[in-house]
Amino acid sequence: MGGGVGRQGEEGAAGGGTGGVRHSIGERTAEDRAGHPDIGGRILMRSVRGFAQLIVLWALLLLGTLAMSFSFAMRTEARAARNGLDASRAYYQARTGVSRALALLSQPVTDNVLVVPLAGKDDDASYEARIVSEGGKIDINLVQEELLKEALRNGGLSPEDAEVVGDSILDWRDEDDMPRANGAEAPHYASLPAPVKPRNGKLESLDELLSVKGVTPELYMRLLSKVFTVNGLSPLVDVNAAPPEVLRVLPGFTKKAADAVVARRRETPFQSPSELATFLAGEGVPPSAVKNLSPSRPTRVYTIVSVGTAGGKLVRGIECLVEIGGAGAKSGKILRWKDYTALGEGT
Repeated sequence: MGGGVGRQGEEGAAGGGTGGVRHSIGERTAEDRAGHPDIGGRILMRSVRGFAQLIVLWALLLLGTLAMSFSFAMRTEARAARNGLDASRAYYQARTGVSRALALLSQPVTDNVLVVPLAGKDDDASYEARIVSEGGKIDINLVQEELLKEALRNGGLSPEDAEVVGDSILDWRDEDDMPRANGAEAPHYASLPAPVKPRNGKLESLDELLSVKGVTPELYMRLLSKVFTVNGLSPLVDVNAAPPEVLRVLPGFTKKAADAVVARRRETPFQSPSELATFLAGEGVPPSAVKNLSPSRPTRVYTIVSVGTAGGKLVRGIECLVEIGGAGAKSGKILRWKDYTALGEGT
């Protein structure tokens, strides 16, 4: 019996030993934890710190982008404000030029005085104004067929194109409905994609020519707008006021002769037809050319072209047509006024 108890005690002891071993495996002691840190927790902490750093970096990037955008917007607004200010300054410089030109025209002046541009400057803003007598151009309402077509040919049109444009201008201004050989009347203009009615009378503004058969915008800007007028009030051209481009298209004139006339009248205007004929003969211009010219024809209508600049680059301009009153009137009547900007700029 004692032996049985002893075996049970040994088995119990053995069982208790086995149970102690299982307990030590299932639970980590303080010593185990001290000797072997929690690897999972360390990885988690590193992940949290990395994520926080990423958020900070993104926040800094966003703030930097916002700061750059704000700085760019402020610079853009400042530049726009400066450009707006310079545009206003340039425009009012141009208006100053117009005012000076009107003041000059309100006084008795000789044509050679008008040859010199009016100019002025205020710090980095300036203006230059030119006065062009409409009497120095060919009146499109009064010009005869022969002179009209020769001026077109001398202005660079082929003989065929000069016939088309010349006949079409004459048809536009005459009162009948019979088209010339190369011209056009109402049926032609009615058949266009954008129909128009011919004037069948005197042109009221020169840009009506843009509606005439054969006239292109390029031809109008290059030649017609510079050579012709609706305010000449005479079939004769004032030789003392005619721009060089007008003189060069007149019958019998060469570029050399036109330049000689401009140089001579700058010093002393021509006073009489005989004086003019003598001078032109010396320049090789035939006597027949004198019939289209007048050395002393008074005019009351002028074009003023004034250009203002500011800030070294912004340009604004004004072109106006004015009629100067007679009988001692001191002010001019504005017949047409046009503001414009330099080519390539916005309005």
